[in-house]
Amino acid sequence: MASELPPNLMFTPKEILSWRDGYIAIGVDGELQKLSVDYRPIGKPMKPFPAPIRNATILKDKLIATWLDSELLLARMASIDLNDEIKEGVERSDLRTRRTIDKAIHPEGALWSHVLDAEPLFLASNDDSFTFVLWRKGIYTMTEDAYETWRSEEPSWKSIAKLPRSEETISIIMKENEVEIWSRGGGMNRYDMENGLLTEQKVIDTEGFLLSVYQDSNNYLFQLNDGQVAMFDGEKIVLKAKLSGPIQTAYWDNENEGWHISGWREIIFISATSSERISIGEIAVYYDDDKKYVLCNDAKWYDLSLKEEE
Repeated sequence: MASELPPNLMFTPKEILSWRDGYIAIGVDGELQKLSVDYRPIGKPMKPFPAPIRNATILKDKLIATWLDSELLLARMASIDLNDEIKEGVERSDLRTRRTIDKAIHPEGALWSHVLDAEPLFLASNDDSFTFVLWRKGIYTMTEDAYETWRSEEPSWKSIAKLPRSEETISIIMKENEVEIWSRGGGMNRYDMENGLLTEQKVIDTEGFLLSVYQDSNNYLFQLNDGQVAMFDGEKIVLKAKLSGPIQTAYWDNENEGWHISGWREIIFISATSSERISIGEIAVYYDDDKKYVLCNDAKWYDLSLKEEE
């Protein structure tokens, strides 16, 4: 008999992040909702800042996020302690009357917050620090307390520089001792984590533009602009697969040596030797293969073990 599904969310979800005490659900309009280890809501959803969250990562027990309002041309970066209650911020109309830096409104309840003077392109963290890229500004690595450890100029690759948007950062991968910056045109720069020195630069021929990169150890998954994904082993592409549409997220399965993908009305598993596909009625945002739970963009949870029994 199937177990009881978690309650539906009260907002349209964009992303689920895991942390020490459970999960954080992020909504498309900037909502934040704590979830228990079995995905049950803790408290009510709150919106600390009245703008969509562009990128978010969890560093220890802190949520580091960027908020971007394209219409008002403003952006914030802030840290929120997940041990505390998440607080509700001001209304969006308040942002229109507080445009100067000295009077700028910041996310409610933030441990620290900064006004950004350029568009945040991507953000990632490891156990000790976080790295982000600002459009036409550069790369920055900071501690959890927002102390800057190093910065570098925005990445560039001569062989793809003339292709439209090919140098735009689409992913940051932080390992223990190094940081990888990936671009839309397949460019990859690797930097020393301690001092920011460039240690490797290359361009991967993906036969398409990259939309996102997922990584676990030496296992990479590329999402391409033509509806395909590619498995990459750090040196070469080992497999390509055509999907029904864009993917929302993916994670590596060590036991089965393949990728679980939350896709466009489908949940997919691909490896070098096999593939599986389960059709669903909505767009998958998050998938838990152990429980067979999938969260879709209609804010509802579904039990895929029932689909497998059909």
